[in-house]
Amino acid sequence: MSYDGIVTHFVVDELKEKLIGGKINKINQPDRNEIHLTVYHNRKNYRLLLGVSSSIPRVYLSSESRKNPLTAPNFCMFLRKQIQSGIIEDIEQDGFDRVIAFRIKTFNELGLPVNKKLIIELMGKHSNLILVKEDHTIIDALKRISKDISRVRQIIPGLSYSTIKDDKWDLEKQGYKNPSELYNEEMDDEKLFQFFYRHYTGFSPILGRELSNLANLAPSTRLHYIEQEEWERIDKEFYKLYERIIQRDIDPQIILDPEDESFKEFHGLDIRYLGNEKIRFDTISEMLEEYYKKSAVDDRISQKVSSLRKIVQRKYNRDLNKLATMENELIESKDREQYKIFGDLLSANNHRIEKGTKSIEVENFYDPNLGKITIPLDHKKSPRENTQHYYKMYSKMKNRHKLLEVQIPKTREELKYISQLLDSMNHITEVGEIEEIREEMIDYGLIKKRKKKERFEKSKPYHFISSNGQDIYVGKNNRQNDILTLKTANREDYFFHAKDIPGSHVILRNNELNEEDFKEAAFLAAYYSSAGSEKFVDVDFTQKKNVKKSRSAKPGMVYYDHFETVTVSIKEFNINTFKKTK
Repeated sequence: MSYDGIVTHFVVDELKEKLIGGKINKINQPDRNEIHLTVYHNRKNYRLLLGVSSSIPRVYLSSESRKNPLTAPNFCMFLRKQIQSGIIEDIEQDGFDRVIAFRIKTFNELGLPVNKKLIIELMGKHSNLILVKEDHTIIDALKRISKDISRVRQIIPGLSYSTIKDDKWDLEKQGYKNPSELYNEEMDDEKLFQFFYRHYTGFSPILGRELSNLANLAPSTRLHYIEQEEWERIDKEFYKLYERIIQRDIDPQIILDPEDESFKEFHGLDIRYLGNEKIRFDTISEMLEEYYKKSAVDDRISQKVSSLRKIVQRKYNRDLNKLATMENELIESKDREQYKIFGDLLSANNHRIEKGTKSIEVENFYDPNLGKITIPLDHKKSPRENTQHYYKMYSKMKNRHKLLEVQIPKTREELKYISQLLDSMNHITEVGEIEEIREEMIDYGLIKKRKKKERFEKSKPYHFISSNGQDIYVGKNNRQNDILTLKTANREDYFFHAKDIPGSHVILRNNELNEEDFKEAAFLAAYYSSAGSEKFVDVDFTQKKNVKKSRSAKPGMVYYDHFETVTVSIKEFNINTFKKTK
């Protein structure tokens, strides 16, 4: 991860400068993994973001105001009681590790000072926010860790807090040590770039690759093959980088992908091996906020979508099993005529059946050659009861066959719709889109209606501009697909959809079109479908006037005729190069 111990070191420097001596005026918890402290210092309010999401743990000063729940979560209420109105007296990093402790002076009911520490651990899935007493007794934590979760280290009220131990060399705690001095033969099979983050606290793969390149060595070079002269170069470059760290030679930057200018990496030091496509910032916090802005939204969306997806996936799996069972029953029901024949033959030969007989061989008058046939019997039943048994089996399977002929197509349509619902979840980019999916699930009966309906801003379909300047619209979910195709599109506009698979409705406005417009619209239909990661996707297109919807159809489900089919090569286009309006 780019948010390594060195970035943490620079963050702590910034926080010390701006927050020490500040008063905690407000505490909010806009998200289950995120705490915001509003700290007043030197006539200015600072918003300190403490995030312990397993995917994007982070700490920085934020300028973004987040919406908070009407009722504060329990941990938020706990922190308000424990540290609100407290003074931040010191901010410490545990060596170069990704652990920050805020020493806070609070006051008890008698007005006497009580020191506490709010500790944040930025450790991936082990990230946590822990409040401890001055003697390191744990008061509580955002994530309580019991023996059932971890036998190595528990985080429970009443236990003594201790940091995570490892065997890495900490330059801040233990002093400087050259890589050549740290190296031993047991590390021979390691790659050079791995050596730095495996054996130095706070270092990361990005710094490992940077140091390898600065020493003019391939990052993948095995340590066994490094010569003495090369170790000297490594030591030299390592010390230079160490000096940049301790002298606070910071250069906050986001490194861009040169192809599409998307965010690739970030760091507080100047990273040279990734090229010169960069955005530079005045402070570490500004850089982190810009980098994590989209990641944080994606993370919140992912959390909310995950629970809904499980419900829909469970319904899909249940219906898939149901369909398989019904299809097997349909095959079996096709043999029902045999039971009627058995019943007719037994009825004609009842007088020949002796009590206790397990089978009888009779002449089959349905056979043109009048061949013999053996009929199994239940020896506990009378001849008449055996005859009625076969007639009942025939009648039951006949009725079941009729029912299956209705239920199987209906279940297939249900699966088609549910597949479309699942595909819609893959393209969610806004919280409003989650609520639209939630409403659709309520209407479908998958989840219960909320007692208090939340207000949210309805999202709109994607609006792309083709290279020829034409409007292309892409529905994000079933409801948008319906509105876009059936209400927004004109009769002469063109409708695109991935062939026979879940996907978005795509509308191309019919206005002086050329071949490239059709290619781009077809690509968008392929990309925003369940086959978007495939190499080639078949896409149907026709004019909107040929698209219809039956009254009983589920949201987003339409049928069309007079269409043509094209095969789209996904690699021919790059979605990031498409011009999208807001």
